[in-house]
Amino acid sequence: MRARFFTATTMTTPRNFDMGSAEAWDANLDPERVFFDMNGAAQAELKGFLDAQTVFEGMTGIKPIESIRVSRGDVPAVAEEMDRMQEQIVGGVRMAVVRPVAGLTFEQQMAVPWVMGSLFGELLEQNENGDRAYIITDRGGRMEEGARYSQTRQGGSFHTDGVNLKSGYDCFLLSCIAPAEQGGESILINGFTILQRLQERHPEALDVLGRELVWEYKGIKKDFYREPIVKVEEGRLIWRYLRNYIEEAAVKTGEALSEEAVDAMDKLDAVMDDRDIQFRYFLKPGETAVINDRQIFHGRTEFRDADGAVGLEEYLAGDRSRPLKRTCSRFWIND
Repeated sequence: MRARFFTATTMTTPRNFDMGSAEAWDANLDPERVFFDMNGAAQAELKGFLDAQTVFEGMTGIKPIESIRVSRGDVPAVAEEMDRMQEQIVGGVRMAVVRPVAGLTFEQQMAVPWVMGSLFGELLEQNENGDRAYIITDRGGRMEEGARYSQTRQGGSFHTDGVNLKSGYDCFLLSCIAPAEQGGESILINGFTILQRLQERHPEALDVLGRELVWEYKGIKKDFYREPIVKVEEGRLIWRYLRNYIEEAAVKTGEALSEEAVDAMDKLDAVMDDRDIQFRYFLKPGETAVINDRQIFHGRTEFRDADGAVGLEEYLAGDRSRPLKRTCSRFWIND
């Protein structure tokens, strides 16, 4: 039986939550504890599986990889490696950077996180089109103009990804297809470290952050829901945060944020802005970050693409003489 992402412990509130054996790591986290290499047998098995797929011929976008069907029986060695990595995501440092699989084509490498996600659990839809493989790139918008953060080049805004759905989700995969010419450094922050600092410095803020706010099913459907920023549910610590989206939902619904809520978010942001607790890393092409979305915050620095850089569709269509814009693929997963 596969391990679940969370195990129930004693119910309590965020202010009094006992982290137990959970590790509150900071910027000094050893990167070697984050990196994950599939063993040789799993890599060879995955390459053989992808070599047998026909979706890559004439591919002009990422959508065709969604037609790949894979079960644990198809790639048992890969499945065993995913079980091993799951232990790191659930109870270790709660994230991993999976290095590229050797010998794959550009198109095949894009399918690796899809296979990984399929073995992890249920791949969720990420927009109104029902896309489960979702491209993150700069399409010229800004959050202040209503654009999703994932479609801008803006930085900052430390957040969890599961803000578009009331149910949230257990983890997400972020795979680097191409880096930016400048910037775009990934920043990861441990939710247990954040909790520890707030408990020590601003315990009253945790009480406020534990109250329900209005959120939008942004990019999913035209509706709203209510959830707190932090809660303890069945003994597990659960964070949900993207401040720009909270403020935008408040404006759209006419439910102004209280001074207490704004002050509590200011305190949360101040904790996360401390570089001493930020693990920073530039994802390289073919690397996939696997992140526990309930307990790890992430963000990035603002980035700039090379002059004349093209989008993924144009690049795949044959114009590979020009640089590719910063492009990542993202996958939301529930165990």
